[in-house]
Amino acid sequence: MLLLSALSAFGPFVVDLYLPALPALPDLAAYFDSSTSMVQMTLTTGMIGLAVGQLLFGPLSDKYGRKIPLLVSLAVYIVSTVAIVFAPDMETLIALRFVQGFMAAGGVVVSRAVVADLYHGREMTRFFGLLMTVNGLAPIVSPVIGSAVLGFTDWWGMFVLLALIGAAAFAGSARLYESLPSEKRLATPLSHTFATLFKVVKNRTFILFVAVESFAFGGMFAYISASPFVFQEYYGLSSFMFSLCFAANGAALVVGSNLGGRLQNATATRSGVFGSLLMGLGVAAVLVTQGNVWLLEAGLFLMLLFIGLMLPALSALAMSAERRYAGSASALLGFLVFMVGAVVSPLVGIGNIFYATATVIVASKLLMLASYWAVRGKIAEEADETA
Repeated sequence: MLLLSALSAFGPFVVDLYLPALPALPDLAAYFDSSTSMVQMTLTTGMIGLAVGQLLFGPLSDKYGRKIPLLVSLAVYIVSTVAIVFAPDMETLIALRFVQGFMAAGGVVVSRAVVADLYHGREMTRFFGLLMTVNGLAPIVSPVIGSAVLGFTDWWGMFVLLALIGAAAFAGSARLYESLPSEKRLATPLSHTFATLFKVVKNRTFILFVAVESFAFGGMFAYISASPFVFQEYYGLSSFMFSLCFAANGAALVVGSNLGGRLQNATATRSGVFGSLLMGLGVAAVLVTQGNVWLLEAGLFLMLLFIGLMLPALSALAMSAERRYAGSASALLGFLVFMVGAVVSPLVGIGNIFYATATVIVASKLLMLASYWAVRGKIAEEADETA
């Protein structure tokens, strides 16, 4: 459980560890004689890599099993991360950040596929609850570690640490048991393997569950991208205080996921959707009025609590709706979530960051509500079958 949870959190950790360094990015821009906007691309390309990489490793894990694609992804991740330390220019660093995120996607997609291989029904929901609980530790621990690393080294020290973490993940994954036996793997040629992605896309129920989760995360990605500038540059919080706020909000995601894994899927999803919608509207109001920083932090805390509440149920419902191609289903789930993040991240920087962030959060919550409304009947059917 701990290994799978660590692997599922591996990709987000790669992004979140970098966050405390964002206000200091002018130093990185000066080092490479580049612009701050180009440095911001190192965050965006890493997130895009996380999204796109899952489309490769999902189908490959359906054909070759879970373990081999995972080990290959981690090995290349380590090499790319070491290469970042020696990057000669900003363009190379941006390209390597894409490769880094792309390869980190292997752990994210394989961990969910293994859960779908081994568990069913309420047991799957409970396991996803545990998975998301440990996964939620990434946004708690990584910024704190990032701030500590920045205390005695520069930006390159971040990537040295990420390379060491990758080596530890590889060592742990080498002991992972294969969960997909040979007789259950795809027997189609490699050229046809990726066609399973299109088969999964045609599953309307699966796509709607993924849409609810993706748009729920949209508000969180907007907060993640804007928070270093809003909390540190506008409100004047220190790097340490910002890390504490970020950790508290990560703890809210953990608590919500833990609670959600114990509830019925219908109850957890409904409560999470409407709770995060109300809190998202509240956060947007505080941002527009540039209100008290602790009122903003309270709203973000509750918004992430409700997002965490629905995550185990949504993940279990989505994977149950497409169990035959679990690797491809896991790939599309992660791809769409992180693509939303990749789209949202630059949007919050357009114009006034307060208005832009508020707009993105409200739009994400309304799209989440519309997706939930379209699939709520399937959730009720699942509840009846479970009963």
